[in-house]
Amino acid sequence: MTDKQTLSLRLSTLSIHADTGSTPDVAPPLHVSTNYRFANDYNDRYAAEKDWIPKSTSSKETALAPAGEHVYSREGTETRDRVETVLGALEGGYAVTYTSGLAAITAAINHVQPLRIVTSREGYHGTHGVINVYRRGREDKVGLVFLEDGIQTFQKGDLIWLESPQNPRGEIADIADYASRRPAGATLAVDATFAPPPLQKTLAAGADIAMHSCTKFLGGHSDMLGGVLIVKNEETAEKLRDDRTYLGSVMGNFEAWLLLRSLRSLTVRVTQQSRSATEIARWLDARDEPATQIVDKVWHGSLSHQPGHDAGKKQGGGWSGVLSIEFKSLHHARLIGSHLRLVVNATSLGGCESALEWRAVCDDKITPRLVRLSIGLEDVEDLKEDLRRGFLKVAEIAKEFEK
Repeated sequence: MTDKQTLSLRLSTLSIHADTGSTPDVAPPLHVSTNYRFANDYNDRYAAEKDWIPKSTSSKETALAPAGEHVYSREGTETRDRVETVLGALEGGYAVTYTSGLAAITAAINHVQPLRIVTSREGYHGTHGVINVYRRGREDKVGLVFLEDGIQTFQKGDLIWLESPQNPRGEIADIADYASRRPAGATLAVDATFAPPPLQKTLAAGADIAMHSCTKFLGGHSDMLGGVLIVKNEETAEKLRDDRTYLGSVMGNFEAWLLLRSLRSLTVRVTQQSRSATEIARWLDARDEPATQIVDKVWHGSLSHQPGHDAGKKQGGGWSGVLSIEFKSLHHARLIGSHLRLVVNATSLGGCESALEWRAVCDDKITPRLVRLSIGLEDVEDLKEDLRRGFLKVAEIAKEFEK
Protein backbone atom coordinates (compact mmCIF):
# COMPACT_ATOMS: atom_id res chain seq x y z
CA MET A 1 0.00 0.00 0.00
CA THR A 2 1.12 3.60 -0.49
CA ASP A 3 1.92 5.91 2.42
CA LYS A 4 -1.25 7.90 1.69
CA GLN A 5 -3.39 4.77 1.76
CA THR A 6 -2.05 3.70 5.16
CA LEU A 7 -2.56 7.08 6.83
CA SER A 8 -6.27 6.45 7.45
CA LEU A 9 -5.87 2.89 8.72
CA ARG A 10 -5.81 1.90 12.37
CA LEU A 11 -3.10 -0.17 13.99
CA SER A 12 -4.65 -3.64 13.87
CA THR A 13 -5.47 -3.12 10.19
CA LEU A 14 -1.97 -1.87 9.40
CA SER A 15 -0.41 -4.95 10.99
CA ILE A 16 -2.22 -7.06 8.39
CA HIS A 17 -2.42 -4.82 5.32
CA ALA A 18 0.50 -2.35 5.38
CA ASP A 19 2.46 -4.63 3.01
CA THR A 20 -0.49 -5.45 0.73
CA GLY A 21 0.57 -5.36 -2.90
CA SER A 22 4.10 -6.62 -2.30
CA THR A 23 3.16 -9.96 -3.90
CA PRO A 24 -0.19 -11.51 -4.88
CA ASP A 25 0.09 -14.12 -2.10
CA VAL A 26 -2.41 -13.83 0.74
CA ALA A 27 0.01 -15.46 3.21
CA PRO A 28 3.47 -13.90 2.79
CA PRO A 29 5.93 -16.35 1.19
CA LEU A 30 9.39 -17.01 2.56
CA HIS A 31 12.12 -15.93 0.13
CA VAL A 32 15.39 -17.73 0.83
CA SER A 33 17.62 -16.86 -2.12
CA THR A 34 20.84 -15.05 -1.24
CA ASN A 35 21.38 -13.69 -4.75
CA TYR A 36 19.30 -12.56 -7.71
CA ARG A 37 19.71 -12.69 -11.49
CA PHE A 38 20.92 -9.49 -13.09
CA ALA A 39 18.80 -7.93 -15.82
CA ASN A 40 20.13 -8.57 -19.32
CA ASP A 41 21.27 -4.96 -19.63
CA TYR A 42 22.81 -4.77 -16.14
CA ASN A 43 26.42 -4.73 -17.35
CA ASP A 44 25.64 -2.20 -20.07
CA ARG A 45 24.02 0.13 -17.55
CA TYR A 46 27.07 -0.12 -15.28
CA ALA A 47 29.42 0.64 -18.18
CA ALA A 48 27.29 3.62 -19.23
CA GLU A 49 27.26 4.92 -15.67
CA LYS A 50 31.08 4.83 -15.73
CA ASP A 51 31.13 6.56 -19.15
CA TRP A 52 32.91 3.54 -20.61
CA ILE A 53 30.26 3.36 -23.32
CA PRO A 54 27.83 6.00 -24.61
CA LYS A 55 24.65 6.17 -22.55
CA SER A 56 22.65 5.66 -25.73
CA THR A 57 24.31 2.24 -26.03
CA SER A 58 22.64 1.13 -22.79
CA SER A 59 19.12 -0.17 -23.30
CA LYS A 60 17.97 1.72 -20.19
CA GLU A 61 19.06 5.13 -19.03
CA THR A 62 18.05 4.46 -15.43
CA ALA A 63 20.04 4.01 -12.26
CA LEU A 64 22.05 0.82 -12.01
CA ALA A 65 19.84 -0.70 -9.32
CA PRO A 66 16.34 0.79 -9.43
CA ALA A 67 14.26 0.82 -6.25
CA GLY A 68 12.88 -2.64 -5.57
CA GLU A 69 15.52 -4.47 -7.58
CA HIS A 70 17.34 -6.96 -5.36
CA VAL A 71 20.93 -7.99 -5.97
CA TYR A 72 22.23 -9.67 -2.80
CA SER A 73 20.33 -10.59 0.35
CA ARG A 74 22.66 -8.73 2.72
CA GLU A 75 21.33 -5.57 1.07
CA GLY A 76 17.67 -6.52 0.83
CA THR A 77 15.13 -9.28 0.24
CA GLU A 78 11.41 -9.38 -0.48
CA THR A 79 10.65 -10.89 2.93
CA ARG A 80 12.71 -8.37 4.87
CA ASP A 81 11.29 -5.47 2.84
CA ARG A 82 7.76 -6.56 3.74
CA VAL A 83 8.35 -6.86 7.47
CA GLU A 84 10.10 -3.48 7.55
CA THR A 85 7.12 -1.94 5.76
CA VAL A 86 4.76 -3.23 8.45
CA LEU A 87 7.04 -2.28 11.36
CA GLY A 88 7.45 1.23 10.01
CA ALA A 89 3.71 1.65 9.58
CA LEU A 90 3.03 0.57 13.17
CA GLU A 91 5.22 3.37 14.59
CA GLY A 92 4.54 5.88 11.83
CA GLY A 93 8.11 5.87 10.50
CA TYR A 94 10.68 3.89 8.55
CA ALA A 95 12.02 0.61 9.92
CA VAL A 96 15.40 -1.10 9.66
CA THR A 97 15.69 -4.63 11.08
CA TYR A 98 18.68 -6.36 12.68
CA THR A 99 19.77 -9.76 13.96
CA SER A 100 18.90 -8.92 17.59
CA GLY A 101 17.90 -6.11 19.88
CA LEU A 102 21.53 -5.60 20.89
CA ALA A 103 22.52 -5.39 17.23
CA ALA A 104 19.92 -2.65 16.79
CA ILE A 105 21.28 -0.75 19.81
CA THR A 106 24.81 -1.08 18.43
CA ALA A 107 23.63 0.21 15.04
CA ALA A 108 21.93 3.23 16.61
CA ILE A 109 25.03 4.25 18.56
CA ASN A 110 27.30 3.73 15.56
CA HIS A 111 24.97 5.81 13.40
CA VAL A 112 24.69 8.72 15.83
CA GLN A 113 28.43 8.77 16.73
CA PRO A 114 27.68 10.65 19.96
CA LEU A 115 30.09 12.89 21.80
CA ARG A 116 28.26 12.02 25.00
CA ILE A 117 25.80 9.31 25.98
CA VAL A 118 23.13 10.23 28.52
CA THR A 119 21.29 7.27 30.00
CA SER A 120 20.14 5.60 33.21
CA ARG A 121 22.30 3.53 35.53
CA GLU A 122 19.36 1.13 35.63
CA GLY A 123 17.68 -0.67 32.76
CA TYR A 124 18.75 -3.48 30.49
CA HIS A 125 22.28 -4.63 31.32
CA GLY A 126 22.89 -5.49 27.66
CA THR A 127 22.59 -1.83 26.71
CA HIS A 128 25.29 -0.92 29.22
CA GLY A 129 27.45 -3.65 27.72
CA VAL A 130 27.06 -2.17 24.23
CA ILE A 131 27.89 1.32 25.53
CA ASN A 132 31.02 -0.01 27.23
CA VAL A 133 32.15 -1.70 24.02
CA TYR A 134 31.55 1.48 22.01
CA ARG A 135 33.53 3.63 24.46
CA ARG A 136 36.39 1.16 24.86
CA GLY A 137 39.64 2.95 24.07
CA ARG A 138 37.93 6.32 23.58
CA GLU A 139 36.52 7.09 27.00
CA ASP A 140 38.15 10.52 26.80
CA LYS A 141 36.29 11.30 23.56
CA VAL A 142 32.86 9.85 24.32
CA GLY A 143 31.38 10.99 27.61
CA LEU A 144 28.93 9.03 29.73
CA VAL A 145 26.57 10.66 32.21
CA PHE A 146 23.62 9.26 34.12
CA LEU A 147 20.14 10.67 34.50
CA GLU A 148 20.11 9.72 38.19
CA ASP A 149 22.79 12.37 38.79
CA GLY A 150 20.22 15.08 38.14
CA ILE A 151 21.25 16.18 34.65
CA GLN A 152 18.69 18.68 33.38
CA THR A 153 20.31 20.15 30.28
CA PHE A 154 21.50 18.40 27.17
CA GLN A 155 23.94 19.52 24.50
CA LYS A 156 24.76 19.12 20.84
CA GLY A 157 26.30 15.71 20.20
CA ASP A 158 24.33 13.97 22.96
CA LEU A 159 22.66 10.62 22.49
CA ILE A 160 19.90 10.51 25.09
CA TRP A 161 19.08 6.82 25.51
CA LEU A 162 15.91 6.00 27.43
CA GLU A 163 14.01 2.83 28.19
CA SER A 164 10.29 3.35 28.50
CA PRO A 165 9.08 1.33 30.28
CA GLN A 166 12.41 0.50 31.89
CA ASN A 167 13.60 -3.06 32.46
CA PRO A 168 12.76 -4.63 34.89
CA ARG A 169 10.63 -2.35 37.10
CA GLY A 170 8.73 -0.64 34.32
CA GLU A 171 9.37 3.03 35.16
CA ILE A 172 7.92 5.15 32.35
CA ALA A 173 9.79 8.13 30.91
CA ASP A 174 8.01 11.31 29.84
CA ILE A 175 9.27 11.18 26.26
CA ALA A 176 7.71 14.50 25.28
CA ASP A 177 9.49 16.25 28.16
CA TYR A 178 12.87 14.90 27.08
CA ALA A 179 12.11 15.85 23.47
CA SER A 180 11.30 19.42 24.51
CA ARG A 181 14.68 19.75 26.28
CA ARG A 182 16.72 18.18 23.48
CA PRO A 183 18.77 20.81 21.61
CA ALA A 184 19.54 20.79 17.90
CA GLY A 185 22.24 18.24 17.18
CA ALA A 186 21.19 15.89 19.99
CA THR A 187 19.37 12.61 19.41
CA LEU A 188 16.63 11.09 21.56
CA ALA A 189 16.40 7.30 21.27
CA VAL A 190 13.90 5.19 23.21
CA ASP A 191 13.99 1.44 23.78
CA ALA A 192 10.26 0.70 23.76
CA THR A 193 10.53 -3.09 23.92
CA PHE A 194 8.26 -3.31 27.00
CA ALA A 195 5.50 -1.25 25.34
CA PRO A 196 5.14 -1.93 21.62
CA PRO A 197 2.32 -0.39 19.60
CA PRO A 198 -0.47 0.05 20.57
CA LEU A 199 0.70 0.48 24.17
CA GLN A 200 3.08 3.39 23.52
CA LYS A 201 3.41 5.79 20.58
CA THR A 202 7.14 6.35 20.82
CA LEU A 203 7.89 8.40 17.71
CA ALA A 204 4.69 10.41 18.08
CA ALA A 205 5.71 11.28 21.65
CA GLY A 206 8.89 12.92 20.34
CA ALA A 207 11.63 10.29 20.01
CA ASP A 208 13.99 10.46 17.03
CA ILE A 209 14.59 6.71 17.14
CA ALA A 210 12.30 3.98 18.47
CA MET A 211 14.07 0.70 19.19
CA HIS A 212 12.43 -2.66 19.85
CA SER A 213 13.76 -6.10 20.54
CA CYS A 214 11.62 -8.04 18.05
CA THR A 215 12.43 -11.16 20.08
CA LYS A 216 9.90 -10.01 22.67
CA PHE A 217 6.33 -8.79 22.06
CA LEU A 218 6.69 -8.09 18.33
CA GLY A 219 7.80 -11.67 17.63
CA GLY A 220 5.58 -12.84 20.44
CA HIS A 221 6.11 -16.61 20.12
CA SER A 222 9.54 -17.16 21.74
CA ASP A 223 10.93 -18.52 18.48
CA MET A 224 12.96 -15.79 16.78
CA LEU A 225 15.70 -13.24 17.51
CA GLY A 226 15.59 -9.78 16.03
CA GLY A 227 15.75 -6.05 16.60
CA VAL A 228 14.48 -2.96 14.82
CA LEU A 229 15.16 0.76 14.66
CA ILE A 230 12.30 2.96 13.48
CA VAL A 231 13.09 6.53 12.46
CA LYS A 232 11.09 9.50 11.22
CA ASN A 233 12.46 9.93 7.71
CA GLU A 234 13.46 7.68 4.83
CA GLU A 235 16.88 9.31 4.41
CA THR A 236 17.95 8.26 7.92
CA ALA A 237 16.61 4.75 7.32
CA GLU A 238 18.65 4.45 4.12
CA LYS A 239 21.81 5.52 5.95
CA LEU A 240 21.12 2.87 8.59
CA ARG A 241 20.64 0.25 5.87
CA ASP A 242 23.93 1.26 4.26
CA ASP A 243 25.66 0.87 7.64
CA ARG A 244 23.96 -2.49 8.16
CA THR A 245 25.24 -3.78 4.82
CA TYR A 246 28.83 -3.36 6.01
CA LEU A 247 28.33 -4.20 9.68
CA GLY A 248 26.63 -7.42 8.57
CA SER A 249 23.92 -7.48 11.25
CA VAL A 250 21.20 -8.48 8.78
CA MET A 251 18.05 -10.26 9.94
CA GLY A 252 17.73 -13.65 8.27
CA ASN A 253 14.88 -14.37 5.88
CA PHE A 254 13.35 -17.03 8.12
CA GLU A 255 13.40 -14.72 11.14
CA ALA A 256 11.87 -11.92 9.04
CA TRP A 257 9.13 -14.29 7.88
CA LEU A 258 8.39 -15.45 11.43
CA LEU A 259 8.23 -11.83 12.56
CA LEU A 260 5.90 -10.85 9.71
CA ARG A 261 3.60 -13.76 10.62
CA SER A 262 3.59 -12.64 14.26
CA LEU A 263 2.84 -8.99 13.53
CA ARG A 264 -0.52 -10.00 12.01
CA SER A 265 -1.79 -10.77 15.53
CA LEU A 266 0.20 -8.10 17.42
CA THR A 267 -2.69 -5.93 18.54
CA VAL A 268 -4.82 -8.84 19.73
CA ARG A 269 -1.93 -10.43 21.63
CA VAL A 270 -0.52 -7.31 23.23
CA THR A 271 -3.92 -5.93 24.21
CA GLN A 272 -4.81 -9.14 26.08
CA GLN A 273 -1.37 -9.32 27.72
CA SER A 274 -1.76 -5.72 28.85
CA ARG A 275 -5.22 -6.33 30.33
CA SER A 276 -4.10 -9.46 32.16
CA ALA A 277 -0.91 -7.85 33.49
CA THR A 278 -2.90 -4.87 34.75
CA GLU A 279 -5.40 -7.12 36.54
CA ILE A 280 -2.65 -9.23 38.12
CA ALA A 281 -0.62 -6.17 39.17
CA ARG A 282 -3.62 -4.61 40.91
CA TRP A 283 -4.54 -7.93 42.54
CA LEU A 284 -1.03 -8.37 43.92
CA ASP A 285 -0.73 -4.72 44.95
CA ALA A 286 -3.90 -4.95 47.03
CA ARG A 287 -2.33 -7.70 49.19
CA ASP A 288 -5.74 -8.59 50.59
CA GLU A 289 -5.50 -12.38 50.78
CA PRO A 290 -3.11 -14.80 52.52
CA ALA A 291 -1.12 -15.74 49.41
CA THR A 292 -0.14 -12.17 48.61
CA GLN A 293 1.16 -11.34 52.09
CA ILE A 294 4.69 -12.30 50.99
CA VAL A 295 4.63 -9.45 48.44
CA ASP A 296 6.43 -6.28 49.51
CA LYS A 297 6.00 -4.15 46.38
CA VAL A 298 4.56 -4.43 42.87
CA TRP A 299 5.98 -2.51 39.91
CA HIS A 300 3.67 -1.85 36.95
CA GLY A 301 2.76 1.29 35.04
CA SER A 302 -0.96 0.90 35.74
CA LEU A 303 -0.45 1.53 39.46
CA SER A 304 -0.93 5.19 40.38
CA HIS A 305 2.17 5.18 42.63
CA GLN A 306 4.37 3.87 39.81
CA PRO A 307 7.04 6.33 38.55
CA GLY A 308 5.84 7.68 35.22
CA HIS A 309 2.20 6.62 35.62
CA ASP A 310 0.91 9.99 34.36
CA ALA A 311 3.33 9.99 31.42
CA GLY A 312 2.18 6.50 30.51
CA LYS A 313 -1.44 7.60 30.35
CA LYS A 314 -0.69 10.21 27.67
CA GLN A 315 1.81 8.18 25.62
CA GLY A 316 -0.26 5.23 24.49
CA GLY A 317 -3.21 2.91 24.72
CA GLY A 318 -2.48 0.61 27.63
CA TRP A 319 0.09 -0.74 30.05
CA SER A 320 2.95 -3.15 29.55
CA GLY A 321 2.44 -6.90 29.67
CA VAL A 322 5.39 -7.08 32.08
CA LEU A 323 5.36 -6.43 35.83
CA SER A 324 7.88 -6.95 38.60
CA ILE A 325 7.33 -8.23 42.12
CA GLU A 326 9.50 -7.50 45.14
CA PHE A 327 9.02 -10.11 47.83
CA LYS A 328 9.67 -9.70 51.53
CA SER A 329 12.44 -12.30 51.38
CA LEU A 330 15.02 -13.15 48.73
CA HIS A 331 14.06 -16.79 49.34
CA HIS A 332 10.55 -16.10 48.06
CA ALA A 333 12.07 -14.70 44.86
CA ARG A 334 14.60 -17.53 44.60
CA LEU A 335 12.04 -20.30 45.04
CA ILE A 336 8.92 -19.13 43.23
CA GLY A 337 10.08 -20.03 39.71
CA SER A 338 10.29 -23.70 40.65
CA HIS A 339 6.82 -23.84 42.19
CA LEU A 340 4.57 -22.65 39.38
CA ARG A 341 2.77 -24.88 36.90
CA LEU A 342 1.70 -22.49 34.14
CA VAL A 343 4.26 -19.71 34.43
CA VAL A 344 7.55 -20.96 33.00
CA ASN A 345 10.82 -20.36 34.85
CA ALA A 346 12.78 -18.73 32.02
CA THR A 347 14.35 -15.53 30.82
CA SER A 348 12.97 -13.23 28.10
CA LEU A 349 9.44 -11.88 27.80
CA GLY A 350 6.59 -11.08 25.46
CA GLY A 351 5.76 -14.66 24.43
CA CYS A 352 2.41 -16.42 24.40
CA GLU A 353 3.40 -18.25 27.59
CA SER A 354 3.84 -16.38 30.87
CA ALA A 355 7.46 -16.36 32.07
CA LEU A 356 9.09 -15.48 35.37
CA GLU A 357 12.76 -14.66 35.99
CA TRP A 358 14.68 -14.07 39.21
CA ARG A 359 16.56 -10.99 38.05
CA ALA A 360 19.47 -11.39 40.48
CA VAL A 361 20.73 -14.21 38.25
CA CYS A 362 21.58 -11.84 35.40
CA ASP A 363 21.70 -8.35 36.92
CA ASP A 364 23.49 -7.79 40.21
CA LYS A 365 22.29 -4.17 40.41
CA ILE A 366 18.77 -5.41 41.14
CA THR A 367 17.63 -6.42 44.61
CA PRO A 368 17.62 -10.22 45.01
CA ARG A 369 14.05 -9.97 46.26
CA LEU A 370 12.74 -9.05 42.78
CA VAL A 371 11.31 -11.24 40.03
CA ARG A 372 10.14 -10.09 36.59
CA LEU A 373 6.87 -11.55 35.37
CA SER A 374 5.92 -11.46 31.69
CA ILE A 375 2.24 -12.19 31.19
CA GLY A 376 1.23 -14.43 28.30
CA LEU A 377 -2.07 -15.36 26.72
CA GLU A 378 -3.34 -17.79 29.35
CA ASP A 379 -6.66 -17.09 31.06
CA VAL A 380 -5.99 -14.51 33.75
CA GLU A 381 -7.91 -16.47 36.40
CA ASP A 382 -5.77 -19.55 35.75
CA LEU A 383 -2.63 -17.42 36.12
CA LYS A 384 -3.85 -15.92 39.39
CA GLU A 385 -4.60 -19.37 40.75
CA ASP A 386 -1.15 -20.61 39.71
CA LEU A 387 0.51 -17.66 41.44
CA ARG A 388 -1.69 -18.01 44.51
CA ARG A 389 -0.80 -21.68 44.94
CA GLY A 390 2.91 -21.03 44.30
CA PHE A 391 3.07 -18.10 46.72
CA LEU A 392 1.55 -20.16 49.52
CA LYS A 393 3.99 -22.98 48.86
CA VAL A 394 7.15 -20.84 48.88
CA ALA A 395 5.93 -18.95 51.95
CA GLU A 396 6.10 -22.23 53.86
CA ILE A 397 9.44 -23.34 52.40
CA ALA A 398 11.10 -19.96 52.98
CA LYS A 399 10.40 -20.16 56.72
CA GLU A 400 13.04 -22.90 56.98
CA PHE A 401 15.72 -20.61 55.52
CA GLU A 402 14.75 -17.64 57.66
CA LYS A 403 15.10 -19.35 61.03
